[in-house]
Amino acid sequence: MGKSTPGMPLEVRQVREALLREFTERISMDDYEKKDPTERETALLSRAVSAKAARILTDCTSDEAASGVIDGRDDFGIDSVAFSASGTELWLIQAKWKNSGTAGFDTEAALKIIHGLKKLDNRDFDHFNERLRLLGDRVHGVLKLPTCKVHLVIALMGDGRLSRETRNILDEAAREFGGLGRTVEYRVVDQADFHRAIREDLQPEPITLTAKMTEGWHDRETPYKAIVGEVSAAELAQWYADNGERLYDRNVRKSLGLTGVNKTLVDSMLEDPDGFLYRHNGITVQCDTIEREFFAKRATGAPISLTLRNASVVNGAQTVTSANRAFEKDPDAVAEAYVSVRIVSVQGAPEGFAQSITKATNTQNHMERRDFIAIDRVQSEIQKDFKLSLDKEYVFRRGEMDPAPESGCSVIEAATALACAYRDPTFAVRVKGSTEALWKEGADGAYTRLFGQQPSAYQVWRSVQVLREIRDEVTKLRSILSGRAASIADNGALLAAHLVFQRIGREAIEEPDSDWDTILQGVPNQVRSVMACLINVVDELFTNKSYITSTFASEEKSRQLVQAVLLTLDAGNGTPDLSALTASSKKRAKRPPTVHLLVDHDLISEGTSLVYAPSDTEERAIGAWLDQDPRRRRATWLNDRKAPILWEADGRGYSPSGLVSRIWQQAEWREQWSAVQGPKQWRVPGEGTLVEIAERKWRQLDTEEELAEIDRS
Repeated sequence: MGKSTPGMPLEVRQVREALLREFTERISMDDYEKKDPTERETALLSRAVSAKAARILTDCTSDEAASGVIDGRDDFGIDSVAFSASGTELWLIQAKWKNSGTAGFDTEAALKIIHGLKKLDNRDFDHFNERLRLLGDRVHGVLKLPTCKVHLVIALMGDGRLSRETRNILDEAAREFGGLGRTVEYRVVDQADFHRAIREDLQPEPITLTAKMTEGWHDRETPYKAIVGEVSAAELAQWYADNGERLYDRNVRKSLGLTGVNKTLVDSMLEDPDGFLYRHNGITVQCDTIEREFFAKRATGAPISLTLRNASVVNGAQTVTSANRAFEKDPDAVAEAYVSVRIVSVQGAPEGFAQSITKATNTQNHMERRDFIAIDRVQSEIQKDFKLSLDKEYVFRRGEMDPAPESGCSVIEAATALACAYRDPTFAVRVKGSTEALWKEGADGAYTRLFGQQPSAYQVWRSVQVLREIRDEVTKLRSILSGRAASIADNGALLAAHLVFQRIGREAIEEPDSDWDTILQGVPNQVRSVMACLINVVDELFTNKSYITSTFASEEKSRQLVQAVLLTLDAGNGTPDLSALTASSKKRAKRPPTVHLLVDHDLISEGTSLVYAPSDTEERAIGAWLDQDPRRRRATWLNDRKAPILWEADGRGYSPSGLVSRIWQQAEWREQWSAVQGPKQWRVPGEGTLVEIAERKWRQLDTEEELAEIDRS
């Protein structure tokens, strides 16, 4: 570690030392090997700040945070990337370090990170550096979800104050990206946050919660103290706002982000807060001690305030997180919703009692909205119609096995097809990424609109056939498109399906005597025409700077797209050709396996030393076994496609993953993972992991191919 700068504020110095201890050996600094040590340390601290921010916000491990650091050339203002455990939230972090503790964030920095978000939204991964490209699939997996949440994070070794102009830029980006469950938020993690985090790392502060029960409660003193009553959802929201994911430290899982079920909880609190208590099972809180303070009369059931020491929500993480989401949208409505809360004090309880509560409260049966359609007579009537009219199967109860594709379909496939075929694109937009929207009842609910009047077996089955043809053709198109065009094909697949259905018309689908085989055979051509037009119309209506994912998450923008595409296709002129789009965005060749790249291009000299780089989890599990014989962590490279690693411990050759598996087996690690990523776990000192070395070469080859293509043209 370098020496701290004279005059460096105490808080900054303490944060600096903690960051260097935690991340010096974890964050790659290969691109700074030949630079001045002072410059290198400043860059390392900036990267460490971004990784620490990821730890603070997502509760990930140090290794996971370090693996998300992408700072360097071609990072487009994004220094680090992090993901929620559920894969529905994405954190894009820009970090600034100053030894004086005066780092700031200006309008230029704000515009830069927003530009980076737009490039990610366009699936323009090839222009990013290799570190981001390794995370590309995960980033795309989050951004394509209609209920994704993106956090723009400003991580500063400073006071965190932003100018009005900077905030306006970030606010505008949030409005532009959002739509139908999709949100962008920004937040600052400042010097005070980092200092607080490093203190908590030393000894995390136990959580203390306050629970006010004003609507009645009852308690039990023996054999263990417990209280059951109603708590305002607004108070639960405050629990999460104050403590974040730490609130669930004793739970079997963290919150899952804005999943379909959680979105239903949010909507339920906002739309009918008074009725929420009757529709919800409640939550369970575990704590060491319960302290009571009566508002007035000291009697069971009288209004009371409870202080819960060393508390954790052991069942109901999704409810508490959803309460916080709902509170952000409408605090007044959430204040009217109440949740049944059971509080259990484990003080004096035998060993294992606390764990048994957590396990029992998380293994009860869960009902989904879809389960209630099983009692709808319409579904059983459709099932009968399928058998009598088509001699096919129709499955609508959860848990039943779906029929083979040629033998019938499930209610999910049927409802999705009917949603796309509906005259308005609303349901095609809502169902994208989540089938929960299909089961909503009421005047504007998809289930009521689609099944309120029983559709015939012909209508359902033919709609399913069309949707299958559309999906097959869209899959083929994705393979020849890249960048923004591919992102439009990904995110606009169901809207394209809606357009194809409108072009076919309801009469052709519902009329048993129509020339159905001919109509079905024409679907692939319809898809190509619709998709080519859609790709162009998106940029015409909303410019090529627009966010693709938010465009297709907006019902209003989707209606505009549908109207423009149908008018263009009906006019019969100016319809673009997909071949032009594919020619201008040539698909990147598939990357060969890591070992093949390394061997075929002689990237590592024969006999080069390798070291095993286990994760934190592995180190805790097998570190002692590895240290018993230093040779277990060492190997040498062989230019052999099948067995390129010669393990020093036994003198035998292995594949990278094969050797990691061998190490786990010999160390008798019973809890070992099923997935092995050997190329990421063997490192050439000073050059990086096998994956990083191979990725650098692949990028060079890809660039050379692009230049050659330009020369040929």
